[in-house]
Amino acid sequence: MRLIGAALLTAAGLLLGLMGAESLRARVRRREALCRLLGEMAFELERFKTPLPALFASLAQQSQGEAGLLCRRMALGLTQLGERTAAEIWVWAVSALPPVERTVLLPLGDVLGRYGAQEQLLALERVRAAMEREVDGARRALEEKGRMYVSVAAAGAAALAVLLL
Repeated sequence: MRLIGAALLTAAGLLLGLMGAESLRARVRRREALCRLLGEMAFELERFKTPLPALFASLAQQSQGEAGLLCRRMALGLTQLGERTAAEIWVWAVSALPPVERTVLLPLGDVLGRYGAQEQLLALERVRAAMEREVDGARRALEEKGRMYVSVAAAGAAALAVLLL
């Protein structure tokens, strides 16, 4: 019976480590999706000069996860465009994102819908470059810490199991 308990304790530790590594993978995926979204926004604005309400309504249908949430919130908020500014709506939309992503995306709100297409495209490119740096940082963290989370958690749980035997 003790061996079963020790095995279960070790498995629980391994599961905790796997969950920690998965959170790092999810961070990479979330930031990559936001980079793709910024690229799609730039493409639509450059090629088709798509108005913001139509742009975010379209992107909301195509995007998943936090990128989709951002687009859905923008599409919803832009229905109140006369009552609120695009910048206020952008701040509200990005407030649903984690702190790092929110900090990177916030400056875009000052430009979207306020300036000409070239200024908006330049701002999108700057924000996309900043998000790419965050993606690179998240990938490095995953490489450095991902396996460590799994091995340390499993080893710690195994050591605890041995102590309890």
